[in-house]
Amino acid sequence: MTQEIMNESALLFEEEVRLTNVKEYGFSWERFASGKEPIPAEGLRFDIHFEGDVSGDLVAGTIKGVDYLTVRADGRLFLQLYAAITTNDGAVISVTESGINDNGHLRLNMDFHANDDRYRWLNHKHVWGLGTVNFETGEVKIKGYHR
Repeated sequence: MTQEIMNESALLFEEEVRLTNVKEYGFSWERFASGKEPIPAEGLRFDIHFEGDVSGDLVAGTIKGVDYLTVRADGRLFLQLYAAITTNDGAVISVTESGINDNGHLRLNMDFHANDDRYRWLNHKHVWGLGTVNFETGEVKIKGYHR
């Protein structure tokens, strides 16, 4: 399925971000990332702040935001991200993403909002992201695809 999607779509951008701060709610990020302790029955919540770079022919700049991560007791991770891309030519684009993290592999649905005439076309694109996250280093790499 993933290969079919990639064959029928175009790469819009690549994103490389790093985790800059983690807000914990009674269970440390380090304990979670180690994988050595069971997840409590009520699950976990983290607010994960990130920033980095977006590169592509049509969209390029910096991104900064927060992921409101929910971890279920069964280990399933749900992501809800809110961010802003500041393009190299000065536009600001709102980004919302939802998706899952399956053993370090990210699958995201991305929505954009831009009022700048140069980027309004993004408001109507169906964009999905595929990527990876390294919990120990905080490095995240995502490729955004569209049709």
